[in-house]
Amino acid sequence: MNVDAWRHFVCHHCKARLEMNPPRFALFAPIMAPLFVLARQGRVFEVIAYVYAFAIMFLVFLESLRPKVQLRRKAPPKPEIRLNIDGPSS
Repeated sequence: MNVDAWRHFVCHHCKARLEMNPPRFALFAPIMAPLFVLARQGRVFEVIAYVYAFAIMFLVFLESLRPKVQLRRKAPPKPEIRLNIDGPSS
């Protein structure tokens, strides 16, 4: 994966700078842990926990196939410390 390419992600047609939207279905993942604790109470809760877990994993995978992008609203932050790698050594 080329991490540097994500900083220069632009539309080919209008040259607008874009950024990825955060995944929506990842918000449901924290509910999985309590659901699996509840699954120890009976077979019905266990089936519900597994179906819920597979549904969330499938939706996250499906969303990663076609990621949503939006226009970049603000410029990326400037680093506070700059390394002078090419300068004279002390």
